[in-house]
Amino acid sequence: KAPREAVTPAVAVKPPVEGTPSVEVVATTETATEEATKEPVKAPVKPGSQQVEYGQSLPLPDTYVRCGGCQSHFALTEEDLGDRGKGRRLECCVCGNTWFQSKERIMNLRERMELVDLPEHDLERIKLNKEEGKPAGFIGDSKLYVGNVAFECTTADMYEEFGTCGSVGDVAMVYDNETGRPRGFAFVTMRTKEGCDKALAELNGKDIMGRQISVREANN
Repeated sequence: KAPREAVTPAVAVKPPVEGTPSVEVVATTETATEEATKEPVKAPVKPGSQQVEYGQSLPLPDTYVRCGGCQSHFALTEEDLGDRGKGRRLECCVCGNTWFQSKERIMNLRERMELVDLPEHDLERIKLNKEEGKPAGFIGDSKLYVGNVAFECTTADMYEEFGTCGSVGDVAMVYDNETGRPRGFAFVTMRTKEGCDKALAELNGKDIMGRQISVREANN
């Protein structure tokens, strides 16, 4: 996949659900003399309080977590989980799924990967899945291979073209691992069989950006 699109972050994770312990500032019993000779003690940051600011007023970290429901990714550090215990419970603001996140299972970004905003079409897909009673992470059952794709063609272009035939669950543009350049083919997953059949009938052989694309059902 594209080096800049392989990781799919969403907006910030909601604050922990009720009942989750949080860090508290504990009063000390030091005397005035002792306090005067020591540097002021900084109050600890409340777990999760700065997570919503990543990518806004704070730089994005190189660590993240993934929601097991909708598969959205969220920028998160060990400090965001607090200093009590092995982790804390989080709630996804996209699909509402909750899970216990341990510090040991926070993931690191791989080389040449970065966190980017969750695309609007993914938000719409997750919303539609919830309305239809499907799993939040559902992308579709009908996967198509698309060949002879112009190198200038983007993921957004593929969504637009195949969106004329039905709801698109996912577009995976294929890139060279060494150079990061497009390899001229992609995989498109349609959410419904009807959309898949229409794409096969109407888009196979269509001229897109100077190339006639080939569309067929994927082998896997």
